Amino acid sequence: MTPRRIRMAIGTAIALMLLAGAAFGQDLKFPAGKTYKIGFASREIVNDYNRGIIAGARALIEAAGGTMVVTDGQGDPTKHNDNITNLINSGVDGLIIELGDAQQLAPVVAKATAAGIPVVTTSVGAHVPGSLTEVGGDEALMGEMMTRALLQSINYQGDVYAFWVPGAPLLETRRRILQAMVKDYPQVTVHEVPTEHSPSKVFSQMQDILTAHPQKGSIAAVWGAYDQITSGAVQAIMQAGRSEIKVASIDGDKLGFQMLFQKDSPFVATVAQDVPHIGELAAQTIIQAINGNTDNIPTTTFTNAWLATRHNGIKAAEMRWGANVWQDIKMDPKEIESRYPQFQDVVVVHPVAP
Repeated sequence: MTPRRIRMAIGTAIALMLLAGAAFGQDLKFPAGKTYKIGFASREIVNDYNRGIIAGARALIEAAGGTMVVTDGQGDPTKHNDNITNLINSGVDGLIIELGDAQQLAPVVAKATAAGIPVVTTSVGAHVPGSLTEVGGDEALMGEMMTRALLQSINYQGDVYAFWVPGAPLLETRRRILQAMVKDYPQVTVHEVPTEHSPSKVFSQMQDILTAHPQKGSIAAVWGAYDQITSGAVQAIMQAGRSEIKVASIDGDKLGFQMLFQKDSPFVATVAQDVPHIGELAAQTIIQAINGNTDNIPTTTFTNAWLATRHNGIKAAEMRWGANVWQDIKMDPKEIESRYPQFQDVVVVHPVAP
């Protein structure tokens, strides 16, 4: 085995230990005597990220002897808050809230805590007063990882078109990181393109941009706030035969890895998150709270992330999705490696606070 292969094997072993999480060495159970019902309120359930968090939480809650009720706000903040209120009124024993604005969520979280219901938020991007913790990826760190990769791919020069959804807290944070970073690179010009949670909308917007700038070199890159909406830009670029344009985003969805390895794709990087572990950590905190253990719970709980490129993406995909990912996305890792030698290590990052 070559030194590089040895380093990759060691790195993978460490990564898997990190992904498992030290907290799961204990056998978490709900108190005996009743079946505990946990409410899970999601603002929307539209992509791998949402579904992965729900699946991670459900698996741990059911393994601990409880049940989980899921609501879908369908992207509507008012419906999301109404769903949370209904879960509280139904007498759930614990509450996990996925996505939303911290200020808008504050009144319903206060109502839950007043009723003695422990609350954990995920993917809100800020601590909501009254909640035990906010669980998710470190948005500023992931935004820096993705933006750095994209800027590096264009040698820190050229016109970059940035797609994000105004008012979405996580995406606003990622956008602010982009704005801060490009200040150090005067040869980069960012054109912000506000959009919707819709790949078809982004596809149409990107078509208009390509029509307005038909000459090669006029567009250096596309910065996408997350994989799903970014897929619309990738599709438009490929249809126009403009694969010299570089594209990157965040999430490490199955769709993201398909874009990464598709022939003639402009997509060069995605930041993968340990999404199921977000749900697991949220569920773990709820179970601990119901057992009366709320000591040493941090205000924010971060999970791991790693940058996936064409030259480490096979291992990066398997770390996120398991060895069966290739069947799911209908790609052959041997064929991928023949086109893109896997010479880069996968570096797992985990924010640490005192």
